[in-house]
Amino acid sequence: MPVIQVTAPSADPDRDAARLTALCRAVAAELGLPDSGVVAVLAPAAVTVTGEASVAAWPLAVVHGSRRPAAATDAALRALGRTLAREWGVPHDGVWTEWSAGRLAPVAGAARG
Repeated sequence: MPVIQVTAPSADPDRDAARLTALCRAVAAELGLPDSGVVAVLAPAAVTVTGEASVAAWPLAVVHGSRRPAAATDAALRALGRTLAREWGVPHDGVWTEWSAGRLAPVAGAARG
């Protein structure tokens, strides 16, 4: 099950839930999963800076999931980026998306990857 970890400014609980739901649905549609087949979590970003000054927020999302064909992950990341930009009201080039399929070591059971 892919898990989307979003770091971006928070609005209010209802708006944040709607934003995350939209992200789950966008990724699920590209991967052929049910809407419930993707989970998203928001880690609110209070401040965004460069090495010189505070700047406008740059929402980012990392999908933690298993290895999939490149075409599938690319399509999912494009949909995620479009949806992230729309939901946070920033230009498409103002977001960052990434697929992480590293080694998974659950608390119980065998490591994978």
